[in-house]
Amino acid sequence: MEKPTLTQIENAFLPAKEIADSERFAGRKDAISDAFYALIAEGTNIAVVGNRGIGKTSLARQITNISSGDNSILEKLGISNDGILDYLSIYLACGNQVSSTEELLERLLTSSTCLVDWIYDVPNAKKVMMSYSPKFTAKVFGVGVELSGSKASEATMAPVLKDHPVDVVFSNVVDAIVKEGVAKNGILIIIDEFDQISNPSGFASFLKALATNSPKVKFCIVGVAKDIQMLMKEHESSDRLFSGSIITMEPMANDELENIIDNAEKFIDNYITFHQAARDKIIQLANGHPYMVHMIGKFSLRAAYQEGKSVITEENIIQTLANIAERKADPVLEGKYRKAVASSPQREIVLRALAKVQDSHNEVWTTNAYKIALDDGVDNSSQYVGQLVSEEYGAEIEKLRERYYRFKDSLFHAYVLARPKMYQQKS
Repeated sequence: MEKPTLTQIENAFLPAKEIADSERFAGRKDAISDAFYALIAEGTNIAVVGNRGIGKTSLARQITNISSGDNSILEKLGISNDGILDYLSIYLACGNQVSSTEELLERLLTSSTCLVDWIYDVPNAKKVMMSYSPKFTAKVFGVGVELSGSKASEATMAPVLKDHPVDVVFSNVVDAIVKEGVAKNGILIIIDEFDQISNPSGFASFLKALATNSPKVKFCIVGVAKDIQMLMKEHESSDRLFSGSIITMEPMANDELENIIDNAEKFIDNYITFHQAARDKIIQLANGHPYMVHMIGKFSLRAAYQEGKSVITEENIIQTLANIAERKADPVLEGKYRKAVASSPQREIVLRALAKVQDSHNEVWTTNAYKIALDDGVDNSSQYVGQLVSEEYGAEIEKLRERYYRFKDSLFHAYVLARPKMYQQKS
């Protein structure tokens, strides 16, 4: 058995990157099936919602692959199909630089990775753009280029889409591209991190108009939210716009999480393997979140490789968890934990007690949590719960109703359960 390279070891698990390769994509048959049927249904947009670390972006990448004619994930999962799709697929991750619907559409029109090249290459699209906004200029990779093709002489560009509403310009441009026949099925625009748009008002009405005027243009929006209304921040028409194609990413089943470990072992030709007890421990700690499997798996595999071990044990996983916390391998989750706990061992006990009793509906009944905390020496738990819901300590817990609370972020909940204690109890 040939020894893998350090690069192979580092890339067997991918906590920092979505899974684009169908061979390494684990589970999610129902979600893939729902997405495929939405792609072949006329006039249907797609929404992917769920908590952080649950695999939304990896699903979005598979949707991109399917729409572009790659059926390998469908074949892998045994999902029947009668041909390949041919969409012009555009992918955009919003980040925090897009704050409104207008800015989103503007970004799609002006980004070199989105529609800019098609505006240049499709004569009618370019003609539409010039007729609607003669002064329109695009700034691509720091170089100003006018739609006429000549370089701009000024470092400061003229305001983008100055003359007409951006939704009107956008609709006419994509319609021109569709009519050019560049892709048989039309255009699919995938917007990841849609929840980062602080003011998406008007997006629902824009989609409604687009469905009428350009039925071969679909949107797939992806974001952290419990439902489509929360993601779009408006209730009117939201359900109807995504009728039958709202994909809610639930926690992964244990066998799906284990498949992530299988894929990682296969990637390094089983040079290092995980003992079943180690697998069970990772799956228990992940609590349905593929991100946690990737993170714990990555650091345990790295340590085993450096120490010359061929089998990773449950004890190795426990040591890895301590190393992850100590190194602040995930600075966001570790930062949340440290802010919530701060300098109080009692508050840590209460936080961890709340995490232990969260039920299948993601609700925490404080009566159960207080019993655990009392056994660990805290007899005034309500005081610390009051602190944990406050902004001073991160407000990671929120009150639902009398005596019932929940963790706002299910990934943080999983991290609290997995992370070793910061303060050890006195014997």
